[in-house]
Amino acid sequence: MEHSLIFCKLSLDIWDRVFAWWGFGNMSNLSFGEILRGKCPLPSTILGTKIWQAVEWVCAYLIWENRNEKVFRGKSWNAPVALNEIQLKSFDWISHRLKKTKIDWLTWLHNPSVYI
Repeated sequence: MEHSLIFCKLSLDIWDRVFAWWGFGNMSNLSFGEILRGKCPLPSTILGTKIWQAVEWVCAYLIWENRNEKVFRGKSWNAPVALNEIQLKSFDWISHRLKKTKIDWLTWLHNPSVYI
């Protein structure tokens, strides 16, 4: 599971893009457990930590889902498309669950770390 979700070449490329999108640099110093627990690479509020954790879970979910699509249906996936899907799905999940905080789509795409 660790290899499929984090350490295979495509997964590493996707995680690196997600970390770069958030301005965190690379994720090479985090373990599998830290990623799935939502350990935020920067000091954060409780809400910010939950937002970052949701992004990580979306990323892991989409990697797993698309890995299965490749194995069982022969469909290919690449890192740029993956990042777009992660941005969209995480925005959708988070914006529909927040009651008090409004997330702006353009800010989410270009500077999501303002929410942590």
